[in-house]
Amino acid sequence: MSDLMLNAALGYRRRGWSVIPMHLAKKKPAIRWKPFQSFCPAETTIDQWFGSESSYGIAVIFGEVSGGLVSRDFDEMAAYESWKSNHPELAASLPTVATARGRHVYCRGRKDHVHEIRSKLGKPDGVGAITFTDGELRAGVGCYSVVPPSQHPSGATYRWVNPPDEFPFVNLEESGLIVIANDTEEDRGQQRTTEDMERGRKGGNKIPWNSEIEAAILETLPTKKGTRNKAVFSLARTLKAIPSLTDAPVNVLRPYVEYWHQKALPVIGTKEFEESWIDFLKGWPKVKFSKGCGPMALALERTRTTKLPGEADRYGPESLRLLVSLCRELQRASGEFPFFLSCRKVESLLGVCFKTANRWLFLLVTEGVLELVSRGSMSTRKASRYRYTGSW
Repeated sequence: MSDLMLNAALGYRRRGWSVIPMHLAKKKPAIRWKPFQSFCPAETTIDQWFGSESSYGIAVIFGEVSGGLVSRDFDEMAAYESWKSNHPELAASLPTVATARGRHVYCRGRKDHVHEIRSKLGKPDGVGAITFTDGELRAGVGCYSVVPPSQHPSGATYRWVNPPDEFPFVNLEESGLIVIANDTEEDRGQQRTTEDMERGRKGGNKIPWNSEIEAAILETLPTKKGTRNKAVFSLARTLKAIPSLTDAPVNVLRPYVEYWHQKALPVIGTKEFEESWIDFLKGWPKVKFSKGCGPMALALERTRTTKLPGEADRYGPESLRLLVSLCRELQRASGEFPFFLSCRKVESLLGVCFKTANRWLFLLVTEGVLELVSRGSMSTRKASRYRYTGSW
């Protein structure tokens, strides 16, 4: 059984999924799984998890880390059969898992569409599955689900009903996988929002405006007085992360800032729009890293995709080897300057105890892989600063 589980886990990983081991009896991950919401585990790590002595089941983490993977869980067969009768072609084509109680229907969702759906369901910035009366939607950050050939505590084995060959992008509403009840007041609010957007199109300019841009505006609104300037810069970073706007001339972004300012007025008071616009004009060229693409995010991405440094070969634990690579990439992002790194940050990124992270950083400094430039402290609330001195 362990060989079957290992081969399945490796197969999912080669598909581009982030998989983790599960204590099936407890219905809980067997490891700290938060780091693997950001990057997929290495195959060597999967070998360790699902080796010959392993009794773990397999779970997949949903969201961007697994290529936008989404699952609609039907916990009642009657609900699944009802959906199937209304959408027979989709039901026949979408990869589906038979569970002890019902079916899990798999597809993929684009990031902006998932955010839009979660917003309509009242959880735009939340994490985890969204519960319905007949099951759950697992889309976005903080969701995982057990996959074949794992065994349910009842003894039933999860199995693919439709072969998992293609996982197409699907509109979750048009496919009927979720149904969002219309609300008259919400509809009127949406109409007002659309009118607000249209008023922002100065002189009839055809600027791009979609749910991703609107979400960027709404999620950066200030929540209290005195934070307007900081919120404006956050708006700049968030808009910069949208590919169609990354290299946009700042003057074409004015309608977005006008819309943002209008929505922020209840919090910021009677500030004139020009104040927010001036802050945005100053902030836009200063954005070095767009939101989600800061030095740590870039370092993590390169750690996932580049060969480990030679120094990493001397260490056994996979997480320690990844720490060496992470430090190299942080140094690459910092150029000639040292980089900040705390034990707590290592804990959240690599899933190891912060005490272990502290011992590992001490080891890397002692063995010449890192140079400790300055020691952090709780009183200054600053992390230690290091310089990577290993090979590239």
